[in-house]
Amino acid sequence: MKKEEIIGKTVFDVAPEELAAYYYEADKALFQSKDSQVYEAHVKPSNGSTRDVVFHKAVFYDLKGALVGLIGIILDVTDRKRVEESLRKSEASLANAQRIAHLGNWEWDIVINKVRWSDEVYRIFGLAPREFGATYEAFLNSVHPDDRECVKESVNKTLHEKIPCNIDYRIVLPEGTERIVHAQAEVVFDDTGKAIGMNGTVQDITERKRTEEALRRRIDKEQILSNISARFVKFTDFDNAITASLADIGRLSGACRVQLFQFCDNGGIMDNTHEWREVGVMSEIKHFQTALFPWWMKNLHANNVIYIPDVSQMPPEAAPEKESLKRQGVQSVLSLPLYIEEKLLGFVRLDNVLSTEERDISLLRITSGIIGGALARRQTETLINHLAYYDALTNLPNRNLLQDRLQMTITQARRTNGIVAIMILDLDSFKTINDSLGHQVGDLLLKAAAERLSRCIRKGDTLARMGGDEFMLILPDLADALNAAPVASKIIHVLQQPFFLGSHKLSTTASIGISIYPLDADTKDSLIKQADIAMYLAKGQGKNTFQFYNPNLNIRI
Repeated sequence: MKKEEIIGKTVFDVAPEELAAYYYEADKALFQSKDSQVYEAHVKPSNGSTRDVVFHKAVFYDLKGALVGLIGIILDVTDRKRVEESLRKSEASLANAQRIAHLGNWEWDIVINKVRWSDEVYRIFGLAPREFGATYEAFLNSVHPDDRECVKESVNKTLHEKIPCNIDYRIVLPEGTERIVHAQAEVVFDDTGKAIGMNGTVQDITERKRTEEALRRRIDKEQILSNISARFVKFTDFDNAITASLADIGRLSGACRVQLFQFCDNGGIMDNTHEWREVGVMSEIKHFQTALFPWWMKNLHANNVIYIPDVSQMPPEAAPEKESLKRQGVQSVLSLPLYIEEKLLGFVRLDNVLSTEERDISLLRITSGIIGGALARRQTETLINHLAYYDALTNLPNRNLLQDRLQMTITQARRTNGIVAIMILDLDSFKTINDSLGHQVGDLLLKAAAERLSRCIRKGDTLARMGGDEFMLILPDLADALNAAPVASKIIHVLQQPFFLGSHKLSTTASIGISIYPLDADTKDSLIKQADIAMYLAKGQGKNTFQFYNPNLNIRI
């Protein structure tokens, strides 16, 4: 507007009616207050465009102090308002982007030790502005204690070596929740090269880290499963394969100790046959008496996984198990039954486990199944091997194993100039007992005779059943060939004592033939043949006696 368009006019002449009324009331209030006044308003000049303005008004007086009017200044702030609005929108957009990305920015004035955070940083740290001390030390207090030194070292390295900071660390929110953040920062220097501040960003990467960890664990689990399966393809080193597999299970579950218990010959005892422990962890138990822990065994026989996250909270019926575990320092335990073809072979026990997810327990069941299958296969192969070399009735070495041991004994004696005695023993009257009382009684007699014979020999001697009622003994390392005679006499004495088998009282005797290496022969076949000749000589002399081989005898067998 031109000044001639305003001079001499009232507000109602130059402004729209609604604004004129507003201005008039404002001026009226100003006259009454006799003060000054500042307010914003929209004006619409003659060109029709709306402008944002700020009115600054004040009353003024004449020389006599009488109120005579008001004076005012109108400032056009339209452009400033537009800049401010653009800045506000930009900041809002940035804040929204930071919120979506969980990425906030911060500034640290090193000179006055003042920290400024964006809204998203406060959200990430779970703090309100009034709850934050706005200092470097206050920031460090939010860092996880175990990561604090690492963060301080990274900041110091950035300050002194001028290397940008790039670090992941954990923070602890006020309610105790842990989060993982990624921080990047650069140093601000003054003209002299002195560090005066740092600017950076912090991003909440907790979910990404959890996803990465879940993926890593999945890959690890699949690799562990593959490793365990591969170890048992061949049985070249079974014990080490078991121990390595227990170590894999321990690392997977976070356990401090993993033990494999198997039933021994006595069904009431389970032995700790294999064990893996973390460094510094002691082995606490070697044997497991099943009768002492009925609750535990009931669950194992039902093929149930036993998971106790807190041993102190075990049920009342598991009191013996609870007391035993507490004595061993076990706070949590996971037990996996080794159940193969409806038979319980044993169990794998994990002490102080950390991982309790159902997926992990399912995987552990698979691994225990692999181990159980390997154990069953090992037991079958052991049994087959045992049957190939041991007599099924007496559990003594059979003819095959005896042949091997005799050859080894002769080879050793040849190197050491040793003396070896070979005895062949036949139970007199066994055929009569077996035919008259039946095979069951005959088998009992053979087993009882084998037990008595076992008590007559030294450790290192070999007692074998050749078949039927015939036994053979190998006595190595004799000082003199005649030292075999007292052993033969002892055998004849113990075997002629009555046998009480059920309701039967049986009597039998033995005829023994003896050959000597190297006196009589230097090959196993010849020694066996000569001992056999001597045994028949003993029978011909009335039985219940022994006879050394005599090369001058010519006996027809």
